Amino acid sequence: MGTSERSITTMKPNRIAAVQYGIGPLRSENEFWNRIRRHIAKAEAEEARVIVFPEYMTGHLLSLASPMSNVEACEYLHRFTDEYKSRFTRLSRETGMLILAGTHIHRDGAPTEAESHAYYNEAFLFFPDGRIEGHKKNHLTPEERRSWPLLPGDRYAVHDTDIGRVAIQICYDIEFPEGSRILADMGADIILCPSYTDAAAGYWRVRHCSQARAIENQLYVALSGIVGSMPDVAQVDEGYCQAGIFAPCDRPFPPNGILAAGTVNRNTIVCADADLERLAENRSLGAVSPYFDRRPDLYAAYPANRERPS
Repeated sequence: MGTSERSITTMKPNRIAAVQYGIGPLRSENEFWNRIRRHIAKAEAEEARVIVFPEYMTGHLLSLASPMSNVEACEYLHRFTDEYKSRFTRLSRETGMLILAGTHIHRDGAPTEAESHAYYNEAFLFFPDGRIEGHKKNHLTPEERRSWPLLPGDRYAVHDTDIGRVAIQICYDIEFPEGSRILADMGADIILCPSYTDAAAGYWRVRHCSQARAIENQLYVALSGIVGSMPDVAQVDEGYCQAGIFAPCDRPFPPNGILAAGTVNRNTIVCADADLERLAENRSLGAVSPYFDRRPDLYAAYPANRERPS
């Protein structure tokens, strides 16, 4: 059933917590997991129903090891896969929260013959009932393609949850409008965007595109990211972020579409309500309807694969 056909009626506001996750030297694995629990406890205190951790979050564990190559780093992180899944499964069950546990690098299911590209950068969504859904990053950055042994994902999915229909776009994914439009057509109400950007320019690309996707598809986008620094870890050495929850720039939302935004580069969480009733009001009574007012017949007259003029 398409977005225009769905009826959103009596659901209560759904609070989302987006994490500005602070990295720095770790003394033990327990310290890493204690930091995770503190963020979740803060989200619980804010009565959040979902928490979004950032891309490459488990890369924080690299601070426990000696400097290594990207290939070695991927294999090192892969060894935490079972523990990562079991711990977040337990945390989701104990708290009753939907947890987007950042992204984690692993090689489960990767083709064994792809020796030089044998890992995935995958976001995992943990449900209180024990279910786990994953989204492999579809659009690898030029650096990830050039310097990391990573394979891209190849699918889109929307998940039915207690807070609405949820989809995932990982960092660079959000910079491609086609993917979010596909997810909107699949019925997404909320896009969760775990990101990792190490400089202001990268952050603002992801931030502006997150807000653009919210406007053009008339849905919510929750953006999380990494802050802080680990100078001795080449793979995740520094983070720049201002996490936020974004909506269309139209009634009944704030004129700038910003429901909440953090303090730049502070280790914290940011919370806002992704109210499905307000989203339905925007889709039916907004001043503009960019999702519904598309003109596919016009666009189809212009071939997508034309060579760009030099």
